[in-house]
Amino acid sequence: MTTFITGATTALGRVLVREMVRQGEAVRLLVQPESNRSGLELPSVAFIRGEITDAVAVRKGITGCDHVCHLTEPPDSVNEATLWRMQREGTRNVLQAAQDLHVTSVVQVSSAAVLGPTRSEEAVGEEYESAGGLNLTWVKTQQAANEIAHEYAAKGIPVKLAYVGTGYGFLRAPGNGGLAEHTLLRLATGKPAIIPGKAHNHLPVSYFKDTVQGISLIHERGRTGEGYLLIGDTPTWAELWQTVSEVMGKPAPTRNMPLFWAKMTSGLPADLLELAGHDWHYSSEKARHELSWRPLSWHDGLVETWDEYQAHGFGARQQDPMRAMRRA
Repeated sequence: MTTFITGATTALGRVLVREMVRQGEAVRLLVQPESNRSGLELPSVAFIRGEITDAVAVRKGITGCDHVCHLTEPPDSVNEATLWRMQREGTRNVLQAAQDLHVTSVVQVSSAAVLGPTRSEEAVGEEYESAGGLNLTWVKTQQAANEIAHEYAAKGIPVKLAYVGTGYGFLRAPGNGGLAEHTLLRLATGKPAIIPGKAHNHLPVSYFKDTVQGISLIHERGRTGEGYLLIGDTPTWAELWQTVSEVMGKPAPTRNMPLFWAKMTSGLPADLLELAGHDWHYSSEKARHELSWRPLSWHDGLVETWDEYQAHGFGARQQDPMRAMRRA
């Protein structure tokens, strides 16, 4: 089994590659010449140099592959025009090559944010019609990429969609993002912790390893043209911090900070704060029922994440995760 992967240098992409290699699969990664390959140069990993907008490079990478994982998470520091081109032309390049080369399965990995904020007291699923989405370029471009996926699915191409939440888990290089970095490691290093916006807003969280398992199950059991929410839990912000507090054995933050102030002073990512301003009460019941997906709870995933950080040298007495991880 050989899988072609785009977006391998994102936080989720790096975990996806490691887990697939650990399971004995061969992978090909589309990477730009300047991409950071640290941690990706593993046995059974081959690199294809090129941009996703380069149809020749994409076709070269997919030739001979059984599966394709197209991660649409946008890279950092890319201008709006380039982002639109990557999502539109890039997605079309991937799916057209998959069609021409008769790939067995394609999973396009998108964000739950494209479905829009929820307004219901009850958790809702993939078919929920939001009253309004986020007015953010990265969300709009992912929506455009998903429309292209549905277009190809209508032609019979075996493409399915995965909607993931805010990812967390052990990352070998802190600084790559991930919810654990902005909660678990923040509390561990004594940095100020706040509840941005309303404490009762739900946040959809996705443990990286569970997401990888979900992607594999979508390849195996997912239906063409269908989307699957790979959301482990949707804790409120108050519940989220309470769990971090229990895992760390440290007091949880109790004060709320208005979003406009948090955006200026907290140091938290703008995208995370944008999500904090809305409610995201989604359910992964469809993935659990159709795929037999069994994700860890937010608590158990966080415990496993903390155990991995400690195993790699980031303990209670080490205040600099970057330095500790470099030593490991």
